[in-house]
Amino acid sequence: MLDEIEVDMRSRIPGFRSAVMTPLVVLALTAACGGTNDTGSGTPDPSGANPGQPSTLMLTTDARLGSHLVDGSGRSLYYFAKDIPASGTQAAVSNCNAGCLPIWPIFDADGAVAQGINAADVGQITRSDGSKQTTYKGFPLYYYAGDAAAGDTQGEGVNGIWYVVHDPTYSIAQLSKANEAATYLTDGAGRALYSFARDTVGTRTTSPVTACTSGPCMTSWPTFLTDQVTVPSDLVAADFTVYTRADGTRQSAYKGHPLYYYAGDTAPGQTNGRGVPGWQTIDPTAP
Repeated sequence: MLDEIEVDMRSRIPGFRSAVMTPLVVLALTAACGGTNDTGSGTPDPSGANPGQPSTLMLTTDARLGSHLVDGSGRSLYYFAKDIPASGTQAAVSNCNAGCLPIWPIFDADGAVAQGINAADVGQITRSDGSKQTTYKGFPLYYYAGDAAAGDTQGEGVNGIWYVVHDPTYSIAQLSKANEAATYLTDGAGRALYSFARDTVGTRTTSPVTACTSGPCMTSWPTFLTDQVTVPSDLVAADFTVYTRADGTRQSAYKGHPLYYYAGDTAPGQTNGRGVPGWQTIDPTAP
């Protein structure tokens, strides 16, 4: 994690000249976030909101990234691909800690006012250090210290694991486990997607052919289908297609590989299907 932060600081934040995070560097990064107000959790408040006043969550539109979430002053909000989003009774888990937080300050807006979004999609978690963090559709929210002004989206795609919070929600995304460098494809809620080595991969002129056709296989490996492909900037929407299987049902594919869930994954962040012969999660950075 520290290596990722240091690379990010060198490449993204103007004027950064040292990989050593001195107190002056941390203070400079805090100022770059738009203010030094205290959120009450020991984390800088980049929004510049008055203490005790409810913050605002709303949408803005970017010519490159489309509609995405910002605070009331127009500062972009991000999600972290190494976090575990909430699902059902499972609370979200933030994996941005210690050296990560000066670069990606948390967005903490208890009682935030939702404008143009569903207030039911806004939540809150208690982090491991006891501080509070706002979530949107299950994902913890962050600022980026390299954004100097409202409308900036310099944090988009940093290290392939930080992205603006798109609305409508990404139908296909990518997450990464906290202890892994590689990312893997998920649906918009963070559930892992898989490919099957025995499938016939589709091409530009031929459709894929699935080898998972028996009842037991389809029960263990339900098909994934989305007709609306909305993806982060590191993914290419055209790489995702829909084809019709021999049984008449439709299924999504990525670069010609049919996509599946695993019934043994019961929550976001789980990749239990990796241990099943012939099945694997999908690294979108692989050739």
